[in-house]
Amino acid sequence: MTQQHLSRLFERPLPPGYRDELQELMSAEPPKPDPQEGSALLFRLGPLRLALPVQAAFAISPVLHVARIPHRSGTVLLGLIAFRGEILPCCSIATLLNVTQEETGAARMVILQESQGRLWATPVDAIVGIRIFPQASISQPDAPLAPHWLNGSFSDDSKVYHRLDTGNLFRQINLATA
Repeated sequence: MTQQHLSRLFERPLPPGYRDELQELMSAEPPKPDPQEGSALLFRLGPLRLALPVQAAFAISPVLHVARIPHRSGTVLLGLIAFRGEILPCCSIATLLNVTQEETGAARMVILQESQGRLWATPVDAIVGIRIFPQASISQPDAPLAPHWLNGSFSDDSKVYHRLDTGNLFRQINLATA
């Protein structure tokens, strides 16, 4: 485009009502967001849709090679993985929660952070995404897990997600892998 052609583009008259519409849009008060408790990592584990606070999710990676530990098969502790130059214990929260995992190509490894410097790895079937925790929790009378595992449930995209109680989750991982 020539310089002359560009200058005519910006010199043409505004459409009728453009300034009024723009002023109305700019003067409108933005909608107030719902009260929130923070962000959540949504994932699938077998038939369950679960959520963890993002503070507990240190990283997500493709499934890594799990080096088995002799005489520990069939337990929550699956073995050890190498992640970013560190050796981490890999545990199965599916075994801990007594959930059958699906064999899918979308599987991922979630690196959980229990406390500063204490990391765990766990395989999950699929990562759904990161969403904002709603303030209100929906009642779920027929929750798929025992109440001590959950901190409530919420609906996202017409699907119900169950919030895991991270304090109890890490306590049970420590007990099961000791």
